[in-house]
Amino acid sequence: MQLYIPEVKDMKELKEILKDDDNISEDYKVAVIVYAFDKDNRIIFQRRGPGCRDERFKLETIGGRVKEEDIDFRTALNREIIEEVGTKANIEIGEFITSTYATTFDNRYDKEQPWVYLVYKGILKSGELAIAEPDKCLGYERYKIGEVDEKELSNGAKELYKIVSEKYNDLK
Repeated sequence: MQLYIPEVKDMKELKEILKDDDNISEDYKVAVIVYAFDKDNRIIFQRRGPGCRDERFKLETIGGRVKEEDIDFRTALNREIIEEVGTKANIEIGEFITSTYATTFDNRYDKEQPWVYLVYKGILKSGELAIAEPDKCLGYERYKIGEVDEKELSNGAKELYKIVSEKYNDLK
């Protein structure tokens, strides 16, 4: 479900905006996601590995859970980018795209987990993507808008992909 909220800086601002929304579970977690485009306007996806907590072997974009010690969401996203692709790739975080709310099944804890996803556009400016977490990432795949088989996308990535595809349709 797309949330129609403006970009928020940190957890305090997000909690304030969502506090009265009865559609949002109180035990939600927050993830920051970057739809990173390469120089050929292809979206960079990663193939999820066996060590992921959910949606194993599906395509997902770069990003992950916000931690308590993260100062703000853009800092959290920079940390996630480095954790996932290493330090040799320079992905510049650009504009805030959207936010969504979804539930995934967490295999580690055998339960449904609600998530708020904060999505940003990124550009791979230079460098090479590394597989910094081999148990969680099998490799990277790149697709222009309209080329990816949507059945290969994780549930969370499907909704975001549709939103990003509409917004950046001119990058086909």
